[in-house]
Amino acid sequence: MSWVGKIVKLNKYKILTTYRVLVIFSLFFFSMRAWTQDAALPPPAEKSPANAQQFEQWLRKNGFGASEAENVPPPPLGQAPIPIRTTGTPLASTNTPAVDAVPAQTPLLPPAPPPTLEQSEETMQNSVPPPTNPPTDDQQKAFDMLLKQNMPMSTDQVIQLRQQIDLSQRAAAVPPNVPPKPVSTTLMINLAPGSTPPPIRLAQGYVTSLVFVDSTGAPWPIAAYEIGNPKATNIQWDGKSNILLLQAVSPYSDGNLVIRLANLPTPLTLELISGQRVVDFRVDIHVAGMGPNPKEVSSKMGLPASANNLLLSVLDGVAPPGSKILTVKGGDCQAWLVGDKMYLRTRFTILSPGWLGKMSSSDGMQAYEMPRSASVLISRYGEPVELKVEGF
Repeated sequence: MSWVGKIVKLNKYKILTTYRVLVIFSLFFFSMRAWTQDAALPPPAEKSPANAQQFEQWLRKNGFGASEAENVPPPPLGQAPIPIRTTGTPLASTNTPAVDAVPAQTPLLPPAPPPTLEQSEETMQNSVPPPTNPPTDDQQKAFDMLLKQNMPMSTDQVIQLRQQIDLSQRAAAVPPNVPPKPVSTTLMINLAPGSTPPPIRLAQGYVTSLVFVDSTGAPWPIAAYEIGNPKATNIQWDGKSNILLLQAVSPYSDGNLVIRLANLPTPLTLELISGQRVVDFRVDIHVAGMGPNPKEVSSKMGLPASANNLLLSVLDGVAPPGSKILTVKGGDCQAWLVGDKMYLRTRFTILSPGWLGKMSSSDGMQAYEMPRSASVLISRYGEPVELKVEGF
């Protein structure tokens, strides 16, 4: 190719490139111009009451009712609008017959009820595409055999099987004997030689708590313990408190438990028996003497030996034998009369009259022995309150 041809080819390439640039620039310019014009247009004016009134007047002048024209549906494509007959207004000249106003729309129908289980199953079965080729006899036999291997029972048999399993589990949970009766008791430990250790009644599946307190009702911490039959009884202790938790492992067993309390040289011995008709849920064990952390007591704290058993019964809420129930007004208190002495059970401190004997439990309950009196002064949350005793 000569140099002339090369120059002509180069000029053609420059012309085509210039033309493409001009086309792109023109398209960009017209697009920006249209965008700026749209942005410069003011927002459409809101419909004011004056404009609406002028539009209604124009409709009436041309033979249309304003309210009826709004309810007329748009005419089909290619047909002229149908005028509406209005009262006192002549129709415009037209060949289309006049019709009355379109009636109001009918109310919406209530929603259809949800489909039943059978309808849903039928819909799911119908939604399955039909097989292109029907299964052969061998395929159908293999499918039936697979169903029989994985689901050999019918639906009724499955329900019956589950019911039998439920009955078996319920029968296994029923105890063979009557469940033991739970009780909470209070024991007074006798540390004298030759005394019989008090029994603690346990039961399999029930936890028994032993709470050790001194004569003032203050907790007496445990220093150590030893159990005679560790395989028959499970015992737990946090290592610092005055509470032991016992639970029988076997339904029928017996053994003993030895406890050493802090600062008490004599150990305590308890007999453990399981399989009884009564189980001790909680046992408050009162030890004669003052523990490491006694409560403040009066000089009258010494109890006569004959009053211990009565005060223990009163502390447990059991009426003394041969007593008469009294009515107490003014506070939470129980009272019994035995001869010329009165026994009170309350959580408050008695100020007057002076009591003869007193016993406290670990939960704050107190039992008093005092002379017969129709008025008792107590301290309730630091304030003196008078109780009226009636029924003598």
